[in-house]
Amino acid sequence: MNQDLEKLIELDKIGQEISRLKDEIATLPKKVAEIEAKLNTAKSQVEAAKGAIKNQEANKRKFESDIQDWQQKISKFREQSLSVKTNEQYKALMTEIEFAEKHIGECEEKILVGMESASALNAELQKAESELKAETAEIEREKAHVKSVTAEDEKRLAELNKQRDSIRSGVDSTMLSHFERIATKRKGAIAEAYDEKCGACNVMLRPQKYNELLSGKGLATCDSCGRILYADPNRLANKAPLKSNEKIWYFLPGAEENSGRFALFANSKGSCSVRTYDAVTGRLMEKTVKKKVGFREAFADMFTNGLHLHPEHLDMHQDFDEQLPADVLEEFQLQAHISTVPAAQ
Repeated sequence: MNQDLEKLIELDKIGQEISRLKDEIATLPKKVAEIEAKLNTAKSQVEAAKGAIKNQEANKRKFESDIQDWQQKISKFREQSLSVKTNEQYKALMTEIEFAEKHIGECEEKILVGMESASALNAELQKAESELKAETAEIEREKAHVKSVTAEDEKRLAELNKQRDSIRSGVDSTMLSHFERIATKRKGAIAEAYDEKCGACNVMLRPQKYNELLSGKGLATCDSCGRILYADPNRLANKAPLKSNEKIWYFLPGAEENSGRFALFANSKGSCSVRTYDAVTGRLMEKTVKKKVGFREAFADMFTNGLHLHPEHLDMHQDFDEQLPADVLEEFQLQAHISTVPAAQ
């Protein structure tokens, strides 16, 4: 693999990791805010319980004050009853006393209800305070973890920036400029091509493009997403054999106009072959066989400037030992734009 391309692949990995770290660092303050919000919720529950208890105690004091006021009124009414001279006045005072005693009873009832409520509120407060204590300890651990992650990310980010600068200085400026132009538009400027597809956008590559990539000549990019492509030699070496019946036709142009060859590439039981036919006469020119390899790897250099042919009515399993049939030859010549008519003098 081209050394500059290897460096660009490494740059792309570093760039994506830098982007990930920046995103993570940017989200950490939000995580801290979420953690503190949890703590504030626990504190609010404690304050709410304390506030309810405080209100209950205030109500109790109010009712006790009301009882005291009514008791004073009853005492006053009893003193007045000793000096009244008529039954009507006496009855009126007794009515006032009954009215006051009724209010005292209501206040006492409310105090009893409040005491029961206070017991429940105190239990609720104890629970809220216990949860707050546990939450505080847990939240402090979470905040410490977040701060630790932030520090580690920032340290790693600084190291990656230095590493990126070091690699950039050793890459061809033209290739680096092309890489950085793609990197500003895409998440990942490099993609592996495998099985004739771009590994990033999953779009099929033109056969010529894929063969250029396999040949290692120049910088190959995906026509769909624009990413720089590379082929992993290890993956290609471990690639499962292609189907034994796979065959494709190509036109391989010659140096002169209306010249070249039609080539039939085929895989068969762990080996591959290529047959070439004269593009004008259709006669068989040569046959080459290679073992333990597929034709895409064995004859990669032949695909570089070739044209993939699409014979619509041709039986792909049919072999032509010496000569292409006239109808097949004519169809291929039309697709390859080869003229067999002599030019006018």
